[in-house]
Amino acid sequence: MNILNAESLLNSQNSLAESPVWCAEQQALFWIDITQSTLHKLKDNRHQTFSLSDPVSAFAPATDGGFIAATASGFSHLKLTQGMVLQQSIQPFLKDVDNFRMNDAALDRQGRFWSGSIQAQPHNEGATGQLYSLENNQITPVLNGFRSQNGLAWSPDGRTMYVSDSHPSVAAIWQFDFDLETGIPSNRRLFADQKILSGRPDGATVDTDGCYWIAASDAGQIIRLSPNAKIDTIVNVPTRHVTNICFGGSRLSTLYITTQRYINPNAQAGNIFALETPYQGIADTPYTYSETP
Repeated sequence: MNILNAESLLNSQNSLAESPVWCAEQQALFWIDITQSTLHKLKDNRHQTFSLSDPVSAFAPATDGGFIAATASGFSHLKLTQGMVLQQSIQPFLKDVDNFRMNDAALDRQGRFWSGSIQAQPHNEGATGQLYSLENNQITPVLNGFRSQNGLAWSPDGRTMYVSDSHPSVAAIWQFDFDLETGIPSNRRLFADQKILSGRPDGATVDTDGCYWIAASDAGQIIRLSPNAKIDTIVNVPTRHVTNICFGGSRLSTLYITTQRYINPNAQAGNIFALETPYQGIADTPYTYSETP
């Protein structure tokens, strides 16, 4: 088993950093601070922060050079211009739904954008969220029953879908067979749970070998799982609450890690971490964005 160690890349001390996105065109790293409602950009050691009108939980590249985003009210499009973020709502279907927001999100290999709803301030133990897909600016509810949906990722050929639930009462990751044409997952089966991970499964990605990388929240680790759920690499992070990961850099071999500090912070909590790996990530298929009528 490989044991690697991540190092602090930026002393950002974000409250809840999430959804790292590598932009190859700009050779820049982007991420979100959910609780501060800010978008962050790091390029050539220059760190910029941009305010958001509708808090974003996760986002991904769009074909127009902007981003598609999961927000407090649903979905929106983000465009950086003249030092600010233009945010255009697409489907604000949660706007009038009390105490729910969108959470983790990712693109499938066909460029559909997926995200799940979650209680913004958990108080109803029976409340569950749904997983939605967004295509052609139209939403489709696909799966339900999630307490805290996370861990979205797809195999290199797109035919296996991964999704997790990071709520302490669940703490599990599932695999699904995935229909490339219809975008419908089926044949749900358990892939891994907290007994294997030593932490709750948060954000995730997949590399070119088909291995699934998961941020093991509460454990201060990033774990690489083979397609048959065997751990072969552990990345130690010097703060417990890791949140998400992505591959970036010129060869997509640099692993970037976001963390949070609003729960039991230490000196490095909320920082951005990185390490060069012998593995390679997979470039996203951007979401096809067009102006809504």
